[in-house]
Amino acid sequence: MSTLSLAASDQAHKNEHVQLLFDDPSHCGMTIKDLKIVAKNKTILTVDELRLPKTGVVAIMGPSGSGKSTLLKAMSELMDENLNHEGHIEITCVGDTDAPDSVCSHFAMVWQKPTVFPCSIWDNLKIPLRKRKVERKQWRGLMEHALEQVGLLDELDAQWWKQRAQRLSGGQQQRLSIAMGLLKDSNIFLFDEPTSALDPIATEKIEQIIRDLGRTKLVLLVTHSLGQAHRVSDYSAMIHNDKEFGILGEFSRTEDFFKSPSSAKSREFIMRETGLTQGMGGPRNTQEVAVN
Repeated sequence: MSTLSLAASDQAHKNEHVQLLFDDPSHCGMTIKDLKIVAKNKTILTVDELRLPKTGVVAIMGPSGSGKSTLLKAMSELMDENLNHEGHIEITCVGDTDAPDSVCSHFAMVWQKPTVFPCSIWDNLKIPLRKRKVERKQWRGLMEHALEQVGLLDELDAQWWKQRAQRLSGGQQQRLSIAMGLLKDSNIFLFDEPTSALDPIATEKIEQIIRDLGRTKLVLLVTHSLGQAHRVSDYSAMIHNDKEFGILGEFSRTEDFFKSPSSAKSREFIMRETGLTQGMGGPRNTQEVAVN
């Protein structure tokens, strides 16, 4: 066998657990193909092919440093000066409005640390509306609707528009960040460990919002919590460390993934994270993984 065919065989083996769902263009919201992310001439992550739905929640899991957050940055073109990427990312789950100023205009980003500005709630919420050139007379109604969607309106002062955003709790600030994303009118939400610093009650509120968003939008959720991925996602992607960089090692419906992950590395990861030492056999066995 030639060197080329050996390489092709090895690549096919790596990708055998990545299900190519959404082959119907009417159901496909984003296609990633031949993606390679590089930092200072060192490969960080490769994704050979991944198709994402137009709506639904996709959990992205994997070991620390495997490239999960970097994948979100590549999708939204929020790469810093030390990172660059090559490959094909096609976004199809966008509206029919005029083309945005940049690719990142399609996305609403919610990071681990809430991204609110040191000013009033009103001044935070007006930023996406002003960028969209929404008439000022519509602002208050749209703002209150967004605050209501994230469960904040009833928790704020009567004159909420004067309230300082940074005086909100961490969970409230995170929900204000989501409200800003709603006012941005994006079709894709990117969440990068949005509940890692929150208490269980605040986490539950964020998870409910994520589930609700997934009914009408594409939501990508990077999480270290297998329980969270199991609770909120419709599809699961697992990134593995392969030698010195990350690769997309598995993608499937969440129900299938947690019932019986098909990749050996996925099974090992779940066993390590859950403390399981037995009960997980080969690919697509009939024993369900216990995840809280």
